[in-house]
Parts: sequence; structure tokens; C-alpha cells
Amino acid sequence: MKKLFGLFGVFLCIELCTGALGRPEDFTGDTSDMGEDSVRSCGYNMECVPAELCENGSIVRDGRTIINARSGFSSATNYNNGCKWTEACCLNTEKKSRPTINYVSRGCGYSNPKGVEVTLQNTDNGESQFGEFPWMVSVWEKDTVQGGGTLLAPNVVLTIAHKIINSSAENLMVRAGEWDTLITAEPYAHEDRGVATKIVHPDFDGVVLLNDAALLILKTPFKLAPHIDTICLPGILDNFNQRRCIVTGWGKKNLDDPDYPHLLKKIDVPIVDRTKCQRQLRRTRLGRYFELHSSFVCAGGELNKDACFGDGGSPLVCPSLDDPDRYTLAGIVAWGLDCGYENVPGVYVNVQMLRPWIEAQLQNYHVSSCSYNP
Repeated sequence: MKKLFGLFGVFLCIELCTGALGRPEDFTGDTSDMGEDSVRSCGYNMECVPAELCENGSIVRDGRTIINARSGFSSATNYNNGCKWTEACCLNTEKKSRPTINYVSRGCGYSNPKGVEVTLQNTDNGESQFGEFPWMVSVWEKDTVQGGGTLLAPNVVLTIAHKIINSSAENLMVRAGEWDTLITAEPYAHEDRGVATKIVHPDFDGVVLLNDAALLILKTPFKLAPHIDTICLPGILDNFNQRRCIVTGWGKKNLDDPDYPHLLKKIDVPIVDRTKCQRQLRRTRLGRYFELHSSFVCAGGELNKDACFGDGGSPLVCPSLDDPDRYTLAGIVAWGLDCGYENVPGVYVNVQMLRPWIEAQLQNYHVSSCSYNP
């Protein structure tokens, strides 16, 4: 049970990214060691199996009448002959074996807009697809979720400092490949890794959250897979102004929600330029003398479209102008004034400004830049 919560350069980069600290061994599709549920009967000579492994079984494919992105779905084990909503009640004679997949990453920042093996058809409430944002991770201290994070390399996660500043590395854990926090019947299981080293930005200010960034060096690299991969870091010339980007997380959708969503949510928000953001924030309780620090960027300001409580550390990613399915990390959820008010943007860590510090730390740990450079 889960708890809720030129050409030579290209070849050289591919070679470097296959090392122990770059690209780990290929994901083969074998989930036998990932803690899948035991066999469950759903009728005579029938059992619950992942939907994609059944030829003709009954499966709810779009989640309607089942998904409740705020308070869970109590009907999930009754609606589908006792199977979970990502499963099929399958005759044993129609059950297929999962094919072996030798996963090879396409590079950083590639999303899976139609999901990995499971596609929700009705996502009007901002639900993401399974594996749509494979760089999204959650950061835990013992059995408690501290917030979100972003996979920069198989063994490196970027998150916010204020969530883990008082936590020791040995008490931290990172979970990748998560999507639905209530079930373990996703096409591929999540993976957990312990943290070997915590690196907090030296100029972090815990009072006003300046330079609110931390790197987590993992004890063991993640195995990259269809649902676990890395994000691209922004270049010095990247300009996200007037772009629409996406923030993801398992935080609340608004202040009035009594519960947190169990499906990873995605919210489409506009990047707000610094001058406009500071002007809008000065009209709030921050007052007319508020100054927006250079370690922040802003996004949002549209009614009911905002990161919220529980999203701290989660990524704000912007699509490439050349490929809308490939993303760059523009920000990390840092702070805001409540959630989802019109003309009140959310405030994010400025990843572009902090990239020199990030790269300096990664070089110290011999992490290949192939993992986060497009």
C-alpha cells in the first residue's frame, strides 16, 4: 500500500552518457523485481492484469466514473470486476507476457503526451498521463513527502532548499516514475533511491527564500525507462517570456481542497516578465516597496491556474520552440500568495540564473552534461 502522497560531438556525448554516472543500464521492461501486486482473481479462470497484457478483457480506458483527482476513487475496485482501473479482468487464455523493451533515452526533456501504454481520454481536471513528464520526482523524509523535484541526471535531483534544509541526507529518499499515489497497478512501477549527499546553495536565505535550490546526489542511479528520464537545463540565451509553460505536482489544486490529488496534475501557466510580476506583487500584501530578487521568475496570474500547497520543489517546464514535446526546466515551485488568484503570479526559482552553480556542483561529482543538455 502506498502512502498518499559537428557529428563527433554527438557520438562523444552518447558514449559519455552510457557511463555509471551518466546513462545506467537499459531498462528491459522486466518488472518482476519492482513489487507488482500478487495475482488476483476476478472470476472463474480470470485474473486482474495490466490492461495492455490482455487481448480482449474489460478495461475502463478513460477513467470516467472512477477518477476523482481530489479525494480518491472508492469505486476503483468495484467497477471493473474487482480490478483496478488500469487493469483488465482477463481470461487466463488471453493473458500476454510483457515484451522485453530495451529502452534507449532520446535525450533530456522528451515528454510522453499520450502517456506510456495507458492513455486517459478525459483530462478536463488537469490530470497528466502516466509517464507524461518522466523527470518528475517526489522527495521524501522517512515516510513523509517533502515536495517535488526534477531529475537532472540518473543520480541527481534538483529541488528547493527550504523543504529539506533541516533534513539529513541519510533520512531522504527520492521516488521516480510515480503517477497515481493510490495504486501500484501502473504499467511500470515507481523506483526509490536513497540520498548520499545534499548540496544546498551557499547563498540560500531561509527567511525570504533567495537562491532556494538544493541538489540531491543519489546513492544509486535510476534506471532510465519509458516513465523515468531527465529534463534539459536552460541555456544562457533561452528566453521564456510570453511563453506558456507547465507546472506539475501532487499539491492541492486550490486552498479549499480538503485533500491532495492522487494523480499527478499538470497546469498550463504563462511566464510573467519581471517588471510586470513585481508590479502585480506590489499590489498585494507585499506592499509597494517589494523587490523581486533575481533568483526568482514568475508564472501564472490566471484564475484557478496555479501551483499550490504541496507543490514546492516541483518543476516548471517550457516546451521547445522547435519541438513542443520537448521541454526545458525554467523554474522550481518556491512560494506564492495563496493559490490561483487572478493577477497574482506564482514565484519560482530562476533555474537559468542558477545554472552555473548547478553545473559546478555536478562537475565535482563527475556527472556528464549529456544528461541535461539538449
